[in-house]
Amino acid sequence: MKNRLSSHLLSGLAAAAFFAMPALAQDAAPATTEAAAPATEQPATEEAKPAVEEAQPAAEQPKAEETVAAEQTEAPAAEQAAAQEQPAEQTAAAQPAEEPKAEEAKPEEAAAPAENTNPGEVANAAGNALDMLKASMNEGTSEAKMEVKYSGEVEFDVYTGNVWVEDDLNHSYASTFDLNFEIQFNEKWSAFVGLEADDETTDPPAVYNGAYIQYQPAEFFAVKAGDLTFSEGAFVAYYDYNDPADNAAGMKEHDIRGLEIDLAGFVLGLGFGRGDNDWGDNEGAKVYNVHAAYEFDYVGQHLRPYVDYKSFQTAQHNELHAGVEAGLSLGGFGFRAVYGFHGDYLMDDGDVAKGQDWTSTAHTFLAEPSFELGMFEIKTTAFYALIDRGDAVEDASDLDNGEIPEYFFAYAEPALKLAEFIKLGIPVEYHTHTLDDDDETAATFDVGGRVYITPVENLEITAFGMVDMPIQDNEDDNALRFGVETVFSF
Repeated sequence: MKNRLSSHLLSGLAAAAFFAMPALAQDAAPATTEAAAPATEQPATEEAKPAVEEAQPAAEQPKAEETVAAEQTEAPAAEQAAAQEQPAEQTAAAQPAEEPKAEEAKPEEAAAPAENTNPGEVANAAGNALDMLKASMNEGTSEAKMEVKYSGEVEFDVYTGNVWVEDDLNHSYASTFDLNFEIQFNEKWSAFVGLEADDETTDPPAVYNGAYIQYQPAEFFAVKAGDLTFSEGAFVAYYDYNDPADNAAGMKEHDIRGLEIDLAGFVLGLGFGRGDNDWGDNEGAKVYNVHAAYEFDYVGQHLRPYVDYKSFQTAQHNELHAGVEAGLSLGGFGFRAVYGFHGDYLMDDGDVAKGQDWTSTAHTFLAEPSFELGMFEIKTTAFYALIDRGDAVEDASDLDNGEIPEYFFAYAEPALKLAEFIKLGIPVEYHTHTLDDDDETAATFDVGGRVYITPVENLEITAFGMVDMPIQDNEDDNALRFGVETVFSF
């Protein structure tokens, strides 16, 4: 029986080698090769044992010692016979093919801890992220599986001047075009590039709006490098200040060219300023920027502390933003709040102007309650800023860059859904229109109507009419103005 088993074993090994060698030789099918690796790499003696044990009836099996000795004696003979039946060139090709398989398995083993990662534990996530980075350095150049997606937004607006004043019967425009491309190289590597045209005209010039590459080996961990943008505490409810490129209660957009790390809700970015976030003199641009934030999310509630430091590398001219954004949602009720600190010319000690302290600060507070029930909804905003310019002259401080639009305003807009795609809102607003809380010559009370038309998803047309009434010491005339804003995305 042993002779028959040996004969069958040798025939099986030769057949297995004959069918396995073409699979090993196919470089274009790495997945098939990896699947076959365990069977190919297993020694012939280990394959022989199950076959021998299954073929022998329990009554005919010899003692354990005799069986082991017999197998050890037969294994070299089986290997020698299999090697003689294989062509020499196939055997030579099989040996180097097995070595990369062991190396390919290493990255998977190194990344294994990420499967049990709790995204809320930043320390554990950092350890797993480091393991992934180490493992990725052992990987060769991976094959690109290109996928390109594009998206964008277009807005074209038209506004009238004060139709009650004959000399003010003019009109103005605003136009915006954003085009973004997302390139997915494979499951880990991707890239982004954007173009933008935005101006108060009918033909704004299109400009390069930044690009970056991203490596994301896991959902909780990503690294970006290139042109990045950070903003915090934007106005969400009030329609006229909702572009963080211009205004924000926390920090308007800071553009950098550098590096960003996203780790389980923690964001760290650092690099050199670019665009409006840069500044230069005769010696060239000097700004560098560091940004950090952490996002706590729990069942629709969130808390986001942040800090941003910007240095101009000249005469104590630096800028600090810090604060926190919080939000909660309970059924139809929502509440959002932002506190922001803004400091400019920090720790100035007469370096800018002798005998003067140009340190200027601002504390901003934003509350945005909202409520929605059936066909009815209401959005509200209250904003207040405490501003101390120090000895800095007007327009010398970065507080005058438009980030803080005015020191106080309040807004409420109840709205009623008249049909499936038509909504009517009645905005009521109070504005100070100044950063100087002693100035009472610019305040207005505004009221009007806004019609929102959304005939199809991703398309919204808003028509409005507003009456602006000066109050307090504002001697301006009452004004009536109209406008239509059309926005669609793709």
